[in-house]
Amino acid sequence: MPEGSSTKRTYAGPPSKTVRRDGTMSYVRYSRKITREICQRLAQGEVWQKICNTGRMPSYATLYTWLRKYPDFAADYAQAREMAADLRADKVLLVAEEATTATVQRDRLRVGALQWHAGKAAPRKYGARAGDDGADEGGARRLIIEVRHFEVAYREDGTAYTRQIPKGDEGDGR
Repeated sequence: MPEGSSTKRTYAGPPSKTVRRDGTMSYVRYSRKITREICQRLAQGEVWQKICNTGRMPSYATLYTWLRKYPDFAADYAQAREMAADLRADKVLLVAEEATTATVQRDRLRVGALQWHAGKAAPRKYGARAGDDGADEGGARRLIIEVRHFEVAYREDGTAYTRQIPKGDEGDGR
């Protein structure tokens, strides 16, 4: 799939048992050809639910077994998911630009679903906190709490108002 992927051959082990949608049984053996096709289809925006258990594709469980067992595949898979997130983010703009008053409700639903899916697939890029500068260099979030003190003051005409006490003038140990 992606350039730079390792072409090193690994023993795939015994085939994994997969139950097809029509209820029949099949066996799928790990191969770079199958994993390359999986990654290409995911990168083009297909969802795994529609890909799995069809043709010679493995089941959900087999996919996750392969992701744990084969690091090269896991890296290609992650890249394919990020590519799919980019595709969905681009689709958001297209849907929004093509929206009309007649389709606005349906288009809002599509945009929301595309945004959610892109945010889950690439949270650092499209997640709710993407671009938020509330994190330090290590990625840890930081919380800054500023304590301010106020007092009731009176104007020359006798009306009361609240004013902030300047720092250093708290006086009573606060």
